[in-house]
Amino acid sequence: MKTLTYKSRKNQQGVAAIELTIILPFFLLLFFATSEFGRLMYQYNALTKTVRDATRFATSHASPGTTGAVDLSQISNEINNIIKYGQLTPGTSLLPNVDQDGVMTIVVSESDDLITIAVTYYWQPIFADFIPGFFSDTEINLNFPISAQYTMRVIDV
Repeated sequence: MKTLTYKSRKNQQGVAAIELTIILPFFLLLFFATSEFGRLMYQYNALTKTVRDATRFATSHASPGTTGAVDLSQISNEINNIIKYGQLTPGTSLLPNVDQDGVMTIVVSESDDLITIAVTYYWQPIFADFIPGFFSDTEINLNFPISAQYTMRVIDV
């Protein structure tokens, strides 16, 4: 009986290494997909927070125009800075690549006593540069638009 178990153990040598090489790519894919999703949620949270802060700033600092409508021309630079940098003056950006053209679209609109700020940010995964186009020479575009929009009533002073 002893020789039978020794022989069966000898036949099983190296099986764990083969199982690891089969399963490891799937575990790595799952790990990287989970980390990318977490990064996406973090950046979406940062985007919605800055849009909310910019809308709150605009509602409290907007000046009434000559026709009774809200005038945002004096604070438009500050609104853009709050969305991009989280503060009134330019500094360190809260989201990657916000200073590049086409990465972020900011639309500020006002009607009567409501201010609406809508921002679309084109999120790019970390590993997008490492994934080539398999069937052509062009790259695969992995940019994903995330949007945030807030509408608030102007605070009468």
